[in-house]
Amino acid sequence: MNTNTTPRQTRWGRSRLFGGGSIALVAVSVGIGAVLSSGIGGLFATFGNPTKPWLAFAVVAIVTLPVSAALAWVILVDRTTITGATRNPDDSIENIWFERAALGAFGDLMIVLGLGAAAFAVFGLDIAPALLLSALFVLASADFAVRYLRISKAEG
Repeated sequence: MNTNTTPRQTRWGRSRLFGGGSIALVAVSVGIGAVLSSGIGGLFATFGNPTKPWLAFAVVAIVTLPVSAALAWVILVDRTTITGATRNPDDSIENIWFERAALGAFGDLMIVLGLGAAAFAVFGLDIAPALLLSALFVLASADFAVRYLRISKAEG
């Protein structure tokens, strides 16, 4: 008996939980996304105290629907059924570059946090927390990006 047991690959993949084709996966993902978006919209309309709760519910639900549906798709899809998907993405050279850049950026961030804490303690500095955290986020992101680009240029 000559049967092909390799799953067919498509652009959108197939579900790893319930089988079916790409259309079923996308339909279920959009359905789950709609439920999740409706929940988020309901929470906003309830606790956000808007002047027009139904309008606020509709806007939030519509705006969050694409992200919610994409999240559901990512959770449900079987990677082996997606055309062109890397079999073991954790073993790729890009992942190694990512890990090295993240490790270096984290070390730099620890140094900056330590020196910053010492400066705040010694000089009694008073800066708004939102500004400080935003600056640290930008610094860490830029540090990671520069490190990743340097590593990829040197080894790629």
